[in-house]
Amino acid sequence: MIRFVIASVVFVVLVGLLVLFQLALAFGAPWGRFAWGGQHPEALPVGYRIGSGVAVLVYGLIALLALDRSGLVGVFPAGFSQAGMWVVFGFLILGVVMNAISRSTPERNLMTPVSLVLAALALLVALSGAAAREFAGMVLDDGAGPVFCTTIMESYPPRCGGGSPAVLGWDWDAVEHEQSQAVRWGEYRFDGAQDGDTITVNGPVSPLR
Repeated sequence: MIRFVIASVVFVVLVGLLVLFQLALAFGAPWGRFAWGGQHPEALPVGYRIGSGVAVLVYGLIALLALDRSGLVGVFPAGFSQAGMWVVFGFLILGVVMNAISRSTPERNLMTPVSLVLAALALLVALSGAAAREFAGMVLDDGAGPVFCTTIMESYPPRCGGGSPAVLGWDWDAVEHEQSQAVRWGEYRFDGAQDGDTITVNGPVSPLR
């Protein structure tokens, strides 16, 4: 897992450099030969500057996706960042092609290898396993298996709202819990890895008090 985190960090650093580059272009830096096909070798005209400003937002979203996938931040719903990183990978592969066929020699020589490195790192991040993080809240089992409650219905015994992920590796015999009829529940803190609609417990479970 640590290698995927490192790949994410390196990826975000490189994306950050691209953000600074596009910001400089948006504010009039005379580096147009390295972007947008090199059509304007010096400062970009207004329309292209706006395009560079939009690119800053796109790169910012890409960086957030990578950080979320690596578990360094928690911004997006489960599974979103993994799917998003595959989209990013495709986007960057397209960037490799576009830079490689650019009419601008400086853009071909500089941006093609940069895009290739970013695409390789994006692939590593997309292939990484689910990021581990701490969970704190109610785990409930109504007979269909334990779930981590994203919302709790007002009832007795309690019920979880829709969309609550299943918890794998849970052992009711190892934790204190309440029980009414066939329903068991309790509030806990534990480390786990969420991938889509399942959470896998990775460590000890402690009561949430």
